[in-house]
Amino acid sequence: MAIRYRATTTIRLNTDGIWGAWMLIVSPLVQAISWYYYFAKPDYGWLGLIALTSVTVPCGLVLLLIGRDYDSIVDETN
Repeated sequence: MAIRYRATTTIRLNTDGIWGAWMLIVSPLVQAISWYYYFAKPDYGWLGLIALTSVTVPCGLVLLLIGRDYDSIVDETN
């Protein structure tokens, strides 16, 4: 009879993944607020914040994808 194995894998976010998740949540909110205040009173400060949040959204996605830790346990079953 062949030997059977069971693999159990758990995935957790490490520090980079947590930063990426926060960047994906907070950056669009900050950008929406910046657009609101920019249309109310145009200023270069708001445009700078809009540009910054436009960069942090894709960076947050990359950090969320690479910021994971994998733990695998392989057991022999009968």
